[in-house]
Amino acid sequence: MVPALLSLSLSRLGLWALGLILVLGFLKFIRLLVRRQFLAKAMDSFPGPPTHWLFGHALEIQQTGSLDKVVSWAHQFPYAHPLWFGQFLGFLNIYEPDYAKAVYSRGDPKAPDVYNYFLQWIGKGLLVLDGPTWFQHRKLLTPGFHYDVLKPYVKVFADSTHTMLDKWEEKARKDKSFDIFSDVGHMALDSLMKCTFGKGNSGLGHRDHNYYLAVSDLTLLMQQRIASLQYHNDFIYWLTPHGRRFLRACQVAHDHTDQVIRERKAALQDEKEQKKIQNRRHLDFLDILLGALDENGLKLSDADLRAEVDTFMFEGHDTTTSGISWFLYCMALNPEHQHRCREEVREILGDRDSFQWCTASSASLSALWMVALYLQVFDPLRFSPENVTGRHPFAFMPFSAGPRNCIGQQFAMNEMKVVTALCLLRFEFAVDPLQPPIKLLQLVLRSKNGIYLHLKPLGSGTEK
Repeated sequence: MVPALLSLSLSRLGLWALGLILVLGFLKFIRLLVRRQFLAKAMDSFPGPPTHWLFGHALEIQQTGSLDKVVSWAHQFPYAHPLWFGQFLGFLNIYEPDYAKAVYSRGDPKAPDVYNYFLQWIGKGLLVLDGPTWFQHRKLLTPGFHYDVLKPYVKVFADSTHTMLDKWEEKARKDKSFDIFSDVGHMALDSLMKCTFGKGNSGLGHRDHNYYLAVSDLTLLMQQRIASLQYHNDFIYWLTPHGRRFLRACQVAHDHTDQVIRERKAALQDEKEQKKIQNRRHLDFLDILLGALDENGLKLSDADLRAEVDTFMFEGHDTTTSGISWFLYCMALNPEHQHRCREEVREILGDRDSFQWCTASSASLSALWMVALYLQVFDPLRFSPENVTGRHPFAFMPFSAGPRNCIGQQFAMNEMKVVTALCLLRFEFAVDPLQPPIKLLQLVLRSKNGIYLHLKPLGSGTEK
């Protein structure tokens, strides 16, 4: 009798649970439909490419290559057009400066549809926060990017670059092209660790290398998730092989970040280390984070601290890696501009072989700005000081714009200027026609098959 009653109770419990799941699923579906209507109505005024009834534009993008397809639509709809990944995730791609000004001047919160995908990885840092909490974090982090803090970094950029260039000297002797992307990535990560997290001059360790690979994996998985309708639901995604792979890569990234924070906290407990920090001419990014206090005298919580470190670890090396690598590829494609840029570097440096803060800050290196626009006609002179004058301030936004612009833009620009200038002084770059890069959107612009270039050492600073 008792087993029968127990079985009946379990059956009823199962029915109640199933009913609850169905009700919650129905409510979620209604919520998605309402939001879909809202988005569709908001974007109804903008003409765009036809959509698939289920996949939106996702299927066409996956079949033809996302970047090339979106660029072709930009020519067809030159002001703005809707872009749908499935029926519930919609964007408005904007190409008109006045439209961009209207959007970026508002300071609206980041779209949760996409930025919530970052939460498992980088937590609630500056990239995804909004409202008073974002303002508080931005205020606490701003001192870490003051020019007095950034000044000593120029030498670190140069030292890490010279180490990379010495390796390239060895590779160039083989008279074969090689992939520069991973080398640039390790150099950028090495610079970041030294500049902002107090790492010594021992170079990257095994843990650092694993972190670099994990970030590469995470950016790929994030891009795939955005473009794949079946991965938009968290519950479903975490059950898939892609989702489990994402969680494993997150764990590697978090272990690395926790180690960085743990080592610095331990060092601060040592009196000798405290005196060293007090006697230093500057505090690095992590020192400032650990000592930051809000108006109420409260420090960042452990979760907030890790989120900001994770955010800067990703944004501080992956973006500059892409920018530097594609810049060098553009230089290789356009030897006449490569020559002009090299001459500009020599004119700026004179007899010196490295940069100082004032040199890096004042250098124009106009060709560098062509990184994000290399798909168009390559004309670096459009970014010369005289040609920039009078241009719409929202026509080119490599670091976003408005109140949510990139807090680390000065750090990134100085690094890219120093690295690319020293590269051009040491080598002449040429493309490998047998291995052209295959463009791949992976949060930043990467190449599916690497960026293979031929490098020719330039001896004593003169082209031969």
